Amino acid sequence: MWGWTLVLAALACIIMMIWPKWRVEYPLVSVGLHLAVAAPFVALASRFIVNDTTILHVALNGGEDLPLKYRFAATWAAREGPLLMWAAWMGLVAWWFGRPLASELDRTHQLRLRLMHGFTLLLLLISMTLDPFAANPLGLQGSGLNELLQTDLMVIHPPLIFLAYSLCIALATTSLAILQYGDDADIDKRMLHQTRPGLLIATLGIGLGGLWAYMVLDWGGYWAWDPVETGSFLPWLALVLMGHLRTRPGKTSTLMWTGLGLATGALALFATLVTRAGGVWAASVHTFVVSADGTPPTDVFGRMMVLKDRAEGVEIVSYVLLILLLSGVFIRAVLGTTKRPFTYLFFIPIVGALFAAVFEYATYAYAPSLFFVGMVFAPTAVEWPKHIREEESYWTYRNFLSVPWMIVVPMVAFLITGDLLFVLLNALMFVPLYSAQDTRKAWGWGAAGTMMCLASAWSGLVELYVAAILLGFYILPWLLMGEEQSEKKPWLTRTFLLRTTLWAPVVLTSLYLILTLVILISSIDAVQFNAHELYGAPFVMGMALAMFTYTSRKQSPKQVVAVVFGTALASILLAVLVPSALGGDASESISEFLSRGTIAWLVLPSVLIALVPVGAEVFNRVQSSGFGKIAPAAHLVHFGLLLLLVGHVFTTVLVDRGDATHRITLTRGEIVEVDGYGYEFEGIVLEDESLEVGSRYIGAIISVYSGGEKIGEVQPGLLGFDGSPNPPRSEVDTLVRVHGDIVFIFDGSQTSGLMQQVSADGEDSVQRMRVIIYDLPGSHLVWAGWALMMLGMAWLTILDAKKTPHPRSEEE
Repeated sequence: MWGWTLVLAALACIIMMIWPKWRVEYPLVSVGLHLAVAAPFVALASRFIVNDTTILHVALNGGEDLPLKYRFAATWAAREGPLLMWAAWMGLVAWWFGRPLASELDRTHQLRLRLMHGFTLLLLLISMTLDPFAANPLGLQGSGLNELLQTDLMVIHPPLIFLAYSLCIALATTSLAILQYGDDADIDKRMLHQTRPGLLIATLGIGLGGLWAYMVLDWGGYWAWDPVETGSFLPWLALVLMGHLRTRPGKTSTLMWTGLGLATGALALFATLVTRAGGVWAASVHTFVVSADGTPPTDVFGRMMVLKDRAEGVEIVSYVLLILLLSGVFIRAVLGTTKRPFTYLFFIPIVGALFAAVFEYATYAYAPSLFFVGMVFAPTAVEWPKHIREEESYWTYRNFLSVPWMIVVPMVAFLITGDLLFVLLNALMFVPLYSAQDTRKAWGWGAAGTMMCLASAWSGLVELYVAAILLGFYILPWLLMGEEQSEKKPWLTRTFLLRTTLWAPVVLTSLYLILTLVILISSIDAVQFNAHELYGAPFVMGMALAMFTYTSRKQSPKQVVAVVFGTALASILLAVLVPSALGGDASESISEFLSRGTIAWLVLPSVLIALVPVGAEVFNRVQSSGFGKIAPAAHLVHFGLLLLLVGHVFTTVLVDRGDATHRITLTRGEIVEVDGYGYEFEGIVLEDESLEVGSRYIGAIISVYSGGEKIGEVQPGLLGFDGSPNPPRSEVDTLVRVHGDIVFIFDGSQTSGLMQQVSADGEDSVQRMRVIIYDLPGSHLVWAGWALMMLGMAWLTILDAKKTPHPRSEEE
């Protein structure tokens, strides 16, 4: 019976694809259709809430003894529920943005809605292959909801992440519709209208996930560059980049707006792949969906293709093909073949995707993908290079050596790496250079390709010589022609500094996004925490110094530049001369020449020097223009980000959570002094009334002293679950101090021994125990910064919803 809700939802999507204008013309009918799309998720959630074990999915993942809120959370514990939840969110987003956007033509509006409903239909069809309402005739029982998900934050965090991804998909469909018809009037207002709520929801969702990790996971931090965390960070960066396009100097092209919209949707799909393609990123602790086995290929794409014969194969391959489809559309749009939109923009990528889907299960894994890429690039292979301009001052690949570079570069990348994902990234970076009328003016894409090659070598994704070969293609115009000649003008002016700082968010965020993506792709067997922090530090420094320069724009340019270069030089000198001066684990080596303190010194001075002027900018903007303008809200987000970064350095960069010195052995009745604090083990407890779940508990009562006086008491513990194959769950406890939190984690390696000892000889027999202690100065800044960022983003979203004008002004 419940399975019919899937059929009803699919029919509703088809009806809305055929008659998308019903959202405007028949609003009540439209509401009913959108509710029908959400019906399967509501139905499945209701089955979990009442613990209907006649449904196999509920029997395997639910539990009669679970509190009501955790029964609801169990709806998205496995593979089927999140798909239905995503479909429901897509229905809500399609309804919310169902009316025409700013200056949107009728046909563009209809196509945008059709694409959104089409993606929702795809989610529902994938759900049907998994059969979420399958009967349980044998009365099977599973292990129930994963223990790590039995927390209050997990009731909120996953739904918010999927809502954010839905808004990213909406941006991609808007971009597709604009490219289809060339309807780009007020494109900035359309894109920002969807970007701002997307960024707010993504920030809230990621932050709640960090809070969950901080309170539950036994590494005691809020961020560990886990593949799933990093995956969700990628669309967030794309949304940040989208939010800054309006303020960059000069006119932002339609291709830039739509290309970034396509990238945002593709990165949301990629982030979903990282989360749900269990076994591809074997290093991830987020293994709630499938087991991590049977993954012999060493590249990401190869591992994804291994999954094609398993239950999740249809979903994984669908996401891969959608990413390839969006990539193909971008390539064809860059090449300018959009005069007959459907034929040139959609037809070839769609045909390629369909053929790939058909051949995926009939041939070896790489064959259909190669066929798809060939279908995308085929028109350029037969397009002999044309002479575009006769002036010697212009340079283009199409005029150089009469070689089809658009085919040569991806082919070289494939021949020397065999990694199709790396080949696709190279194609996406190179095609704008290839198609540019004057390649040197497309310096941004040259920088992006250079960043990708460097990051690939740094992270170990490719060998150094491979990166060098491909790097040569991206810097070729500048090697042959040198810098573009222009009239020499004084550079140390307010105008120059202002333009530079307004370019900084776009350039630095773009390069940082590429760096993060490449490191993630190379991190399939080990999380590269140090690589993310080390290679990202210069970008954080540059962004903070850009904020300082902008907020000091009324000062003397010479003074501003002196401070900027002086700060950068001081950071480097401090990083080299006194890397361990910041305390914590600053002296912990991350390589032969570098330590954690090195990274911290590269970031902290620039962030600290920007804090006061950015805060003053918020205050001054509110005083001068009130709360009805975009600028003060945007600067409040910047101020919150700077606060968060200061806290991040002290709580994450300067803490080595694998260092054994944080593991302290305590003896009952004795005070152990560590870093100015005294810790006394008072006793073992086997019950905790505040816990709503679990079947067994062991905790340790620890008193904390400072200056000889008791300042608090904590109770870290471990919570066990009968019948679960997983180890007990950490119950982290924190002692809140003015400078930050002191985090206490029960050392799980001693659990079984302590349990046996208590069972045999009683609680008083336990005289020694181990606890992991992290003193985290600045941890409050992380959460305060996060809260201010959300406040600013909510402020921006409300202003946009009120249709506040968005003047193009460098002052904003």
